[in-house]
Amino acid sequence: MNVGELISRKPITLNENISIKQAAKVMKGENVGSIIIVDENNRPLGIVTERDIVRAVADGVPLDSSISTIMTKGLITITPDKDVTEALLIMYQNNIRHLVVVDNNGELLGVISIRDAARALNLLALDLSFW
Repeated sequence: MNVGELISRKPITLNENISIKQAAKVMKGENVGSIIIVDENNRPLGIVTERDIVRAVADGVPLDSSISTIMTKGLITITPDKDVTEALLIMYQNNIRHLVVVDNNGELLGVISIRDAARALNLLALDLSFW
């Protein structure tokens, strides 16, 4: 199974000037664990996860601060043609739970989580055991 098959919906994106509080509200409203921060050309600049927001609150970062102050920059990406096992290996090696999916031009296609990848492998294993 390839990574492209795991992208179930358009990723939630925000610009880097939005506040941490606004980003948290968007994440809650969209029921997502991460958002991608993009530039005006929809190219990913960074990612913000629930853990980043919790860490910011615990550290006393003002919630009206720009989301760019807590986003993870230097994204680790994968293309949709790669195998799910490769995505899991990348996540494991880099100690991350979300992987940004981009096309060959670097344009954002989606995000897969470690949960998405594990679920896909579980379904694949069940399917194989049926045979």
